[in-house]
Amino acid sequence: MNIHALLHRSKSEYAYAYDESRVHLTLRTARNDLKEVKLIYGDPFEWNKNGWVYKKEKMVKRYQTSDFDYYFAEVSLVDLRVKYIFSLKDNNGNFSLYGAKRLVTNPTIEDTFNLSNYFNYPYINYEDLHHSPKWIKDTTWYQIFPDRFYTSDPKLSFDTYPVRNNQIFGGNLKGIMEKIPYLKDLGITGIYFTPIFEARTAHKYDTIDYFKIDPSFGTNEDFKMLVEECHKNDIKVMLDGVFNHCGFLHPYFLDVIKNNENSVYKNSFHILDYPVLNFPLDENGEPKLKDELGNHYLNEDNKLNYRTFAYTPFMPKWNTDDIYTKIHLNEVIRYWLEEYNIDGWRLDVSNEISHDFLREIKKTARKANPDSFILGENWDQSLPWLLGDQMDSVMNYDLAYPIWEYFEHKIDLQTFKDIINTYLALTPKNIINNMFNLIDSHDTVRILRRLKDNKDRVKLAYLFMFLSAGAPNIYYGGEIGLTGNHDPDNRRPMIWDKDKQDLELFDFINKLITLRNNYEVFKLSDYNFIDGDVLAFTKEIDGKKLLVVINNSTDSINFNLNENLSDTYLNLFTNKTYFYDKISLDKYKFILLYKE
Repeated sequence: MNIHALLHRSKSEYAYAYDESRVHLTLRTARNDLKEVKLIYGDPFEWNKNGWVYKKEKMVKRYQTSDFDYYFAEVSLVDLRVKYIFSLKDNNGNFSLYGAKRLVTNPTIEDTFNLSNYFNYPYINYEDLHHSPKWIKDTTWYQIFPDRFYTSDPKLSFDTYPVRNNQIFGGNLKGIMEKIPYLKDLGITGIYFTPIFEARTAHKYDTIDYFKIDPSFGTNEDFKMLVEECHKNDIKVMLDGVFNHCGFLHPYFLDVIKNNENSVYKNSFHILDYPVLNFPLDENGEPKLKDELGNHYLNEDNKLNYRTFAYTPFMPKWNTDDIYTKIHLNEVIRYWLEEYNIDGWRLDVSNEISHDFLREIKKTARKANPDSFILGENWDQSLPWLLGDQMDSVMNYDLAYPIWEYFEHKIDLQTFKDIINTYLALTPKNIINNMFNLIDSHDTVRILRRLKDNKDRVKLAYLFMFLSAGAPNIYYGGEIGLTGNHDPDNRRPMIWDKDKQDLELFDFINKLITLRNNYEVFKLSDYNFIDGDVLAFTKEIDGKKLLVVINNSTDSINFNLNENLSDTYLNLFTNKTYFYDKISLDKYKFILLYKE
């Protein structure tokens, strides 16, 4: 037995409270290293005349990668606490106990019931659980970059190309309101807006006034009307909260610039030295980074005197441990939830905000609207932020990365399945349903360009995302074939001329949304991968089976169904029923079969 592959941690992604009375437990072992794993468990305080009261349960090998197996068990608890140990049987019939302190080979009865070596889940406290809104997992999101979506002003043109980073096209809230029927027809039930508060740039991540809609987008009253119209059409509204940093022209920071160490807001930011500015300002009162000869004022010998987002002097970083900052930003969160009835916040650069302040955000938001949604922009594994006390979900780059790499042909099928199965094994099931799934955004290359502007390949990426647990997101224009490289090219104006739209792609994505809404099996977390050279898997719930075969190659393929899979299925895209024992697919094609 490979003891170095054994891994379990209590109160982690390997052991967490799923709900008020159930704990999920996962054990990692080396691939095919064990014949059987059993869980020995019980309440540490429950004893009778025969000794400690315990249960023994066989664990299920739920996921497998090239290196590891992941065994799983769901344990229901009466008194909400449990101690447990893993009983391991190797392929030679030898027994071991894997406990919190050591691995015991050839255990005695005394070893088996030595509770000091048991893992412990001390207690399921209700307030520590995830209390995320139930509507999240059933939402289909649509991300809008407001300046580039639609304008109500007929004098403005959306046809300019190429796009410059700070070019203002004039998209506005009234224009978005006009297009709600379009979003409704597509099947959208949630809109995520990139920042809409007053700022200098087109992207608006440099907030000047958190309480004011940027004048280029309209007024606060326009936004209130937009939210009301969205809600009439059963569409949720989520705003982008830029609380890691603000814009250079935010009044608090301007006060620090003016008064330096005498400013009442000096602790609202991370000031490293005074005077705060060690560079000149331009005619707009913003940082001037170069002199007339093109020489940089700021270089490795002349660094900023305040902390920022990345290294840009235009975005000073908030000190969220400061009382003025806390009062200000918490009031922003409350204001838009209570006064404008928004449904959630997406927190920009959430992984750089202190965990302490994220907890405050959660409490403020829930007090203002108990059904509000808190989404974080984390690009990496995010369990420390998803323990129930901070955020409900993150933008799911853990899923996006393998989708990109597999459909770009950067990784092979086995590597793809290994990454996906590891993601499934180590993502708690009460979190995975809330994930914000995406295949592109304003921060990435558009999926169409990523896949060489090949629509058939793009369909495969969308298909896999829609077949994944969590809420799918469409970046504006993706549904009609809007392409583009990285920022700023990925922020091209929306195409509204139907002659230039890919209406067939629109219908395809609309079909995926409809199927996902109608077939609960789409939302299950596990893909039961089928061995072979083709991406094929099943999903099953209550005797209903979904069979998916995807040909991510430049060659036609034949896929022979084994005796367990050969059956009569409904083709969900043709609505025809047929007996399948073999499937033939042209390059970059798929088939979606369903059986009740």
